[in-house]
Amino acid sequence: MNLRPPASAPASPSGLPDARQGPWGPLAAGTPGPALLDALRTARRNRNLLLLRVAHRHHRADPDWAAAVALLAEVRRARPAVHAELWGGPEAGAWLARLAAAGPPAGGDTTGHLPADLARFAAAAALRAGLPFRIRVPVAHGTALVLPGTGAAVFAAPGPRTAIVHRDASGAFVVRDGAPPLPLRAAGASGVAGVAGVAGGAGDGGAGRWWPVPRLRLGPHAAVRLDTLDPLRLGGPDPLPPRPIAPDEETAWRRRLHAAWRILTERHPERARTIAQTLRVVVPLAGADANGWRSASFADATGLAALSPVDDPVELAADLVHETQHSLLYAAMDLAALLHAPHGARAEAPWSPRPRPPAALLHGASAFLVTAAFWRTERRLGNPAAERPYTHWRHTAGSALATLAAHQEWTTEEGRRLLGALRALLASWD
Repeated sequence: MNLRPPASAPASPSGLPDARQGPWGPLAAGTPGPALLDALRTARRNRNLLLLRVAHRHHRADPDWAAAVALLAEVRRARPAVHAELWGGPEAGAWLARLAAAGPPAGGDTTGHLPADLARFAAAAALRAGLPFRIRVPVAHGTALVLPGTGAAVFAAPGPRTAIVHRDASGAFVVRDGAPPLPLRAAGASGVAGVAGVAGGAGDGGAGRWWPVPRLRLGPHAAVRLDTLDPLRLGGPDPLPPRPIAPDEETAWRRRLHAAWRILTERHPERARTIAQTLRVVVPLAGADANGWRSASFADATGLAALSPVDDPVELAADLVHETQHSLLYAAMDLAALLHAPHGARAEAPWSPRPRPPAALLHGASAFLVTAAFWRTERRLGNPAAERPYTHWRHTAGSALATLAAHQEWTTEEGRRLLGALRALLASWD
């Protein structure tokens, strides 16, 4: 399928008319307009729904799967926007990709932990939709019940591997066999998590503790979830235990992200609009999740950025720009085949000590080019620290583009159009 340009797309920062570049000019510049952003979001949601449909063929005979599907159908009827947001989100994309990789159930056995996870998504959607419901949800290792994008009930001692999540006129609760109900509360209006229950202390009866996912409102049209709970928050393949965020860590992230957002809205307003329409989840690379990465994003989880705790707001703004570009390109690759390289193809990459596959080279060229564009604007606005990163990332992107140009057989016609737009943007800076 070909990407089609918006009917009246604005000129890209390369200075070249978008009619000559189709959608690839704005995408290469990291500033697609509203129509193209909507097409990219729709493409990713449709990809996830297609994976869900395939999984349904394999698991529809399972009663727990069927119960989750029925609840999701209620959500879709009552609050279609909530349903659409759920299946366009990074949590759903990561889980569906893992479910697809597991393949159909062996020997017709439709039971298993991965398909049972559909109930987690159904409960999360029903809570957001404000519906009354009751559903049985898996508890990982008997200690953690995670509702995607919503929160986690964490139990100090292992117990039953399932629990009931329900909502009625009195509120929403998790009920584990033999334990008192655990009330579920959203993050407070300030964005700081409200915590219900106690963490397995004496006398709590094993009720556990509820940790809501904090929501940070960065501006009138920009909000993100600060997620340290989702089991696939770092891309997998193995699920991670929840890492409830401490109040001081959350406060520090609120300060960092608000400061970076001010830089973006005041100095890079078009990029701020793109990030606001793309980024949904920030995963802090701290504590047990610190792994040496500066930042990261994942093909199956568009709209998610894993970020190190960088206190320089300009540096953090650059990281947000960089990871958002990866999400845009991942979504574009749902719509258009950009590569047809042979299996095992590799080439040197300036950012890696080992040869990288064509997809990594294409992503690096694209994301490092918009990073250079960010620093180019900072340089123009008088930031004395901008020259070095601008020169470095410009050279890095140019090197990757030269490598891809030397292997044109790796790219499709659409891929070559994107490379042409990237090269045109780079050349416009001379």
